[in-house]
Amino acid sequence: MLLASLRAIVRNADAAYRLGEPTGYTDEEFDWHVRQLRKRMPDAPELQLPGGGSKLLSLDNGTFKTWYESLPARPSLVVQPKIDGCAIALTYVDGVLSAAHTRSGRDVLDRMKMIASVPKVIPEQISVQVNGELYNPAFVYRPSKSQQQAAAHLNQKPRPEGLRFCAYTLVGALGNESQSMSLLSKCRFETPDCLVCTRPEEVKELHEQWMRELIFRAWPTDGIVIKVYDHKLQEKLGSTTKAPRWALAMKQYSSFDDSDYD
Repeated sequence: MLLASLRAIVRNADAAYRLGEPTGYTDEEFDWHVRQLRKRMPDAPELQLPGGGSKLLSLDNGTFKTWYESLPARPSLVVQPKIDGCAIALTYVDGVLSAAHTRSGRDVLDRMKMIASVPKVIPEQISVQVNGELYNPAFVYRPSKSQQQAAAHLNQKPRPEGLRFCAYTLVGALGNESQSMSLLSKCRFETPDCLVCTRPEEVKELHEQWMRELIFRAWPTDGIVIKVYDHKLQEKLGSTTKAPRWALAMKQYSSFDDSDYD
């Protein structure tokens, strides 16, 4: 495939996704094209993420074994649902909602203030960024529809009915993932299920349970998210320009490459 054609596919499919419009590509096909472009042109503009506030990064979706073996000392992990919606960063100044931006850095504060589950003021009068997902819980079995409706509210005529916000990251928090989810809950945010694992075999089992629709059934999901549990280790691992090194997304087609974990 010509490089120009590959770039056009990634650019056009990504733009359609951000607008909530269906494309002719499955998630697996789109991710394959992105990987091919990254191999052939790592600095392609289509692979760069414009920022707004603290950048909302994507998640890598390689094999679990490769990612896990890159981590030091076999750390504890946490598994959460990968909610299919639109990533949003909310900024609170002295506890008051002051800004909201999308992954592209666009200001969507007015649109997010329409969402009933977004606190306008949080009890903890702190200045902090909260990252999360705008989604529609009515589409548990049609997650792409959840994403389309969230994108339509942000990019077209506002339609907040049925949309909710789930907070999954307290930027710069200390401690661990459980403590962050607890603090977010105290601040009146909806938070995702948070399952702690101490062995890689447990992660594999949870992924299989998700594929059999035995867990995370309250969420419109297109996969699971695996994170390093301890925040100090997250900070040490850091991020690339694209994704945090301490987190991984696994979808239905994702591989464990798990000969060591049987």
